[in-house]
Amino acid sequence: MPAGTLDDYVNDTGTGTTCGAYRKIINKIRGLNAAAKIVLITPMQRNDFVYVADFRNKAYGSYKEKNGQSLEAFANVVTAIGRYEKFPVVDLYHNKALKLEKQVKFKRLKDPLTGRYKNYKYPQWVTIPFNPATDEYPYPLPAINTTFDGLHPSDKGNAIIAKNIVKAFKQLQIQL
Repeated sequence: MPAGTLDDYVNDTGTGTTCGAYRKIINKIRGLNAAAKIVLITPMQRNDFVYVADFRNKAYGSYKEKNGQSLEAFANVVTAIGRYEKFPVVDLYHNKALKLEKQVKFKRLKDPLTGRYKNYKYPQWVTIPFNPATDEYPYPLPAINTTFDGLHPSDKGNAIIAKNIVKAFKQLQIQL
């Protein structure tokens, strides 16, 4: 679904956009508990993902638009809703410790010229093809940094996320 605009949220336009859907979710939470404290969390950036158990299950990273939309647009509308509502926002998308360059140390792919495996750093690998039928898994253990596979946070990535969530929860305590 499209990200939409803050107007979709403010005007409660329905679930046709992410902003409109957030309004429905927040209305439901408030209907269940008017005193509920709400923290919003943006998605974090994603690198190319390859599922370790099925190499055909793969996806491009957020450096590339999907259906004409960027993941950053979704992160930005979540942040805008947080500002509007005065909710704490854990902005994982723009967190420098979780940016694409830091998610994995490298992606191991076949050099198109030699056919030999080589470790490529981001953004070099975005133009190097990965063939799930013939290639080895591109994220061996030494590649792990803030994610295991360009998508799922590692212990290091989870620690960064947790630190930011705790900070947001502490903001809520101050508001109590």
